[in-house]
Amino acid sequence: MKNKLFGLIYMSSYKIQLNIVDLKKLTIIEKIDSPSFGQADSKSEVFENDMTKICQALDGFKEKLAEYRINNFKFYANQQLIDDLSASYIADQIRVRTGFQVKWLSESQIVYAKVLSGIKSFSKVKRGKLHTIPIYLLSLGSAMVNLSYFENQKFVSTWGLPLGPREIQEINEITNTTPNNPIDVIKDYIGARIDHLARQINPSPNAAIMIQHADSLSNRYLQQNDTVTRITANEFGRFYQDTINMPQAYMMQKYQLEPAVAEHTLPNLIAIRKFINLLEPAEVYITDMSVITGLLMQEAKRNLNKEIYSDNIVTTFAKNMADHYLVDRQHAEAVTKFALHIFDRLHCIHMLDEKDRQLLTLAAIVDDVGSFINQSSRYEQSAEILEANKLIGLSDKENEVVKEICRYQTIDEGPGKPDIGGHHYRNLDSHIQLKITKLSAILRIATALDASHKQKIKQIVVSLKKDNHLIIHAKTNADITLERWSFNKHIKLFEEVFGIKVSLKQEGMNR
Repeated sequence: MKNKLFGLIYMSSYKIQLNIVDLKKLTIIEKIDSPSFGQADSKSEVFENDMTKICQALDGFKEKLAEYRINNFKFYANQQLIDDLSASYIADQIRVRTGFQVKWLSESQIVYAKVLSGIKSFSKVKRGKLHTIPIYLLSLGSAMVNLSYFENQKFVSTWGLPLGPREIQEINEITNTTPNNPIDVIKDYIGARIDHLARQINPSPNAAIMIQHADSLSNRYLQQNDTVTRITANEFGRFYQDTINMPQAYMMQKYQLEPAVAEHTLPNLIAIRKFINLLEPAEVYITDMSVITGLLMQEAKRNLNKEIYSDNIVTTFAKNMADHYLVDRQHAEAVTKFALHIFDRLHCIHMLDEKDRQLLTLAAIVDDVGSFINQSSRYEQSAEILEANKLIGLSDKENEVVKEICRYQTIDEGPGKPDIGGHHYRNLDSHIQLKITKLSAILRIATALDASHKQKIKQIVVSLKKDNHLIIHAKTNADITLERWSFNKHIKLFEEVFGIKVSLKQEGMNR
């Protein structure tokens, strides 16, 4: 029994936690928290001032893992508040002092884990009441407030609102210099940010809202062993009025809050109230399932090879982005189909893995979003959009790969244009350069096969001859003069990176 257990260590910005878990049942057997970290005055101080506390906790976790005879464990940490350089320093100190290897999670990966845990929490509502109504998942955190939207318990979209140490510090600076009621100032500060999101959101009538990671609400309303509960709008209103003017020390004692969590409580409650007023939900739920639940769902899927959840959330997010920027969906679907067919047929040539296949899929969906801004530099614009709007569920490095695949779809050789081997490319991480080149080469060919955006080529057959000659057979009876011309312009990179000659051969559909 013990050998089948899994250990998950998660380090947030205010504590580090060990969970001993039965992955098969997705139940936590034992949970151990470190003492609360100090409240950082700036992002640069997150984790660094608490390194001794972190390492002491990890040494204790090591003993607990040994007690359970657990060799299968993971150590994740939230990187939302620190940069890559700080993350590498902290990871190295932890490795040297404890032997633990930490895996940093990007903002996109944190949001993805929250979305997964939201789906899990929906299933805990009795009698399946949430199966048929739209649901908003309001996720609170140390760096961001995220609002995700679901229909039929399937992910549709997500929006983010920064509310981390910088914003809290700004709120403190403003409220410390005004004689006015600080609560009114916080309302204005947060309201200005939510108003921007409100213009992007079409509230769904009769929807439910699930509030996630609101420790004060969870500690007040969740009963022991419960993970989800429903409260009325009046109950939330009374809780809000009781808490909003409460001294922080008393709030920490009453709701058993960590200092860093208590600091966020008032801004978070104001944000919750404003979202409830905006969305006018028919039902309000509270859950204590959050990032850790989502991480455990991913580990269960990997370890048990079991379909615990659908893995189309990332693709849905990419398609929604493409729709937002008015990408030709039929063209994107055709390009994706061709790109994946080429990828699958040439595995022995490119030697890339399943994750790379996913990155190619995502790039094929979003590579043309930049056309919304500027047709003449659409691929560079696509890269800029993807830099500012990272795909959820991917690490920062994986998002970079998708972004650069899109950038290098351009074949223009004018001054300042992206060039494989050029200055920008040479400054990319050497570990991803070749991957970007290979995937860019495949996507260039796939894009050329629908150059007219009319889906003239219904099917392709890829055959690699013994003389290192790759022939792509295009099944169509249509005139593909434009596709052939575009194909011949786009094959250069493919031939250079893979060292094989490529040609296009048209075959009628009656063959």
